[in-house]
Amino acid sequence: MEERTVEENIEERNYTQEIFDLIRKTKNSKLLAQTLTNYHDNDIADALTYLSPEERKRLYKAIGVEATSRIFAYLDEDVDKYFAELENENAADILEEMDADDAIDILEGLDKKKADEIIDLIEPEQKNDIQLIKSYKDNEFGSLMTTNYITLEHGIGIKNSINQLIEEAEENDNIETLYIVKDGKFYGALTLRDLLITKKDEDLEAKIILSYPFVYDREEITDAAIDTLADYSEDSIPVLNKDNEIMGVITAGDIVEFIHEDEEEEIIEKKQEGRKVNYLGLAAFILVLLVAVNRVFNIVPMTTYVEVGLIIIAIVLEAYDHLKLNKA
Repeated sequence: MEERTVEENIEERNYTQEIFDLIRKTKNSKLLAQTLTNYHDNDIADALTYLSPEERKRLYKAIGVEATSRIFAYLDEDVDKYFAELENENAADILEEMDADDAIDILEGLDKKKADEIIDLIEPEQKNDIQLIKSYKDNEFGSLMTTNYITLEHGIGIKNSINQLIEEAEENDNIETLYIVKDGKFYGALTLRDLLITKKDEDLEAKIILSYPFVYDREEITDAAIDTLADYSEDSIPVLNKDNEIMGVITAGDIVEFIHEDEEEEIIEKKQEGRKVNYLGLAAFILVLLVAVNRVFNIVPMTTYVEVGLIIIAIVLEAYDHLKLNKA
């Protein structure tokens, strides 16, 4: 029997079908929730399309608000349809568990009336985060950031830093990079690993990266700036206001998503340009066609000089059109 690699076996598995069958067949909510922990949230999100509204509601109830919010963060399409199936209170509970930037993506896909009703039900802290990010223009770095990050006070020692980390980690799970603030302003960055392996008698200050990259919230997003951030290969980059206070962070995922969306927009623009009517070329073709048809059917009396003149005009139009294309 031919041996197959793990990758080949995994590729053959249809996770969406497995999840669909599980939800359909497993009537015990507790067992369903436990079994679904073996699957990635993105695969569960894909399975929503094949479920009925009643089955989706049963799924949300079984796995709870927090797990449901993680699944909704992976939805690219039909978000408005799925949220329309929820009571506004349930929708608000789900959005409260999500990062503010992900919540905004979902709200922007909803009917304005429905979105406003849900926002009114969201807790003030999360609502403020949503309104903060929405206050930035689309071409400003602040519009890309998330408020899911952890800060540590400078100079409080290893033990207090770990305690502060544990306290903040209850609300924020973006913990690979910890941001150090001094007198309320950005001071530097510290990796989680460096914090955890530093011994009590070691100087934590020496582990802080003082030259850590950052951007300003009102700074314009450019291709050069995005390329620079990508070159650093950090899991997140702090976004500062004019007073050097941290307003949020841009994650590596945010950068990748922005680049992907930018590439998609370029493809769409090129397709639209390709669909534009080539009026000069069309005019040239009509002139030549007119001469040819008139030669056969003699519809309008036309001398040879007129025919030659029309063909010359067609050639000029075609040549000018090619010149424009080459310049573009």
